[in-house]
Amino acid sequence: MTLKYAILTLLFFASLCIHVTADDTASTFDMSDTITTIKSASDTLTGKKQNDIKTFLKNWQEPYDTTRDEGYWKRALVHRKFDINDKSVKYPSFIDFCIRVYRWGDYTFNHYDSTYVVGTGKNWKFMLKNDNRMDTYYGHLNDRKMPIGMNSPMRCSFGVQVAFMAVSLGYMLNLNDLLTGEKVKTKTWEYSFTCSRILMDTYYSKSTNDVTLNRLGEYRSTSKYSHIFKGLKQENFGLYGYYIFNHTHYSQAAAYCFSKYQRRSSGSLIAGLNFSYQDIDMDFNELNKDMQGYLIDDKTDYRFRYTDYNFLFGYGYSWVFKPRWLFNVTVTPGIGYRHSYSNSIEGSQSMLSTNYRIRLALVHNRGNYFYGLHAISAGSWYRSNEHSFFHSQHNVSVTAGYRF
Repeated sequence: MTLKYAILTLLFFASLCIHVTADDTASTFDMSDTITTIKSASDTLTGKKQNDIKTFLKNWQEPYDTTRDEGYWKRALVHRKFDINDKSVKYPSFIDFCIRVYRWGDYTFNHYDSTYVVGTGKNWKFMLKNDNRMDTYYGHLNDRKMPIGMNSPMRCSFGVQVAFMAVSLGYMLNLNDLLTGEKVKTKTWEYSFTCSRILMDTYYSKSTNDVTLNRLGEYRSTSKYSHIFKGLKQENFGLYGYYIFNHTHYSQAAAYCFSKYQRRSSGSLIAGLNFSYQDIDMDFNELNKDMQGYLIDDKTDYRFRYTDYNFLFGYGYSWVFKPRWLFNVTVTPGIGYRHSYSNSIEGSQSMLSTNYRIRLALVHNRGNYFYGLHAISAGSWYRSNEHSFFHSQHNVSVTAGYRF
């Protein structure tokens, strides 16, 4: 009996996991492949335990009593007729609690109107991905009398990624270093979570790359010549999350995670919160003497170091312009409070914070194959009586993958 109930318990929790990730239209628990697995495992046993498993499997495939008594759930489970959404079934108290928690979580965080959004029915994804990133820095310093403009080199990478549900593992190769020998001194880390109602995203980047100086005071780069500036250091961190109001008709996951299908065009208002940290240090002592002549005074060190606390508001829209094709645009500007630190350009201050984030996606699904072109642009604007400085980050990625 102990072995029998151990198998029942294992099957019960396996069924919960399968229902969590199955297509929204699925309602029954199919364990056809599990019979073969258990038979294979029983071959390693001997004596009474092996006989118990064979008896259990034999009873599993025989007709069963469908009377809705307290033992029905066990009979339905072992005969592959378990329906987690059947509310007429009676369970023991602990299992009943697990079932109710699952139903609440599934409806609250994973419910869609199936005429607009459906699941893919697959848990695994294999992807090939190409990333292309660049930072830009523009503004006016020193009573806004000295214009400045810089951009980082394009950082290109290529790699593979394997994902199961919300967990993914991947490896990216630095193409700059591989193809040109140019060492890119950047660290980047990102993580995101998406369900029907909410999206959460966190990121971190640190860079000491040389940048191209396009503008400094009266200096302007030309098509034949631009100055390489080695004195910039940048570090930023962010955490943001927002609520999707029209969450039954609109899916961010269909556009950016390849885990849903958007059947019909739909959009949604979006609102949330954002926390971010910026540290940008420019040391113009790294300029040669000719370039330092474009500075309007003797000041050579400019550091913008601050933390933002913002309210986000915006809109996302997914346009299904042809069967299997999807175009999405999501815009989320933010406004709130900014605290600059004592070692920042103007010392410790309380300021107004403004930033933005724009996401674009073009997705094509063909059976279990999928293809995506994504673009993200995010920026933060520092503005005071003395300085106006805008830092933005841009990323374009191409993805091809297979669901299984």
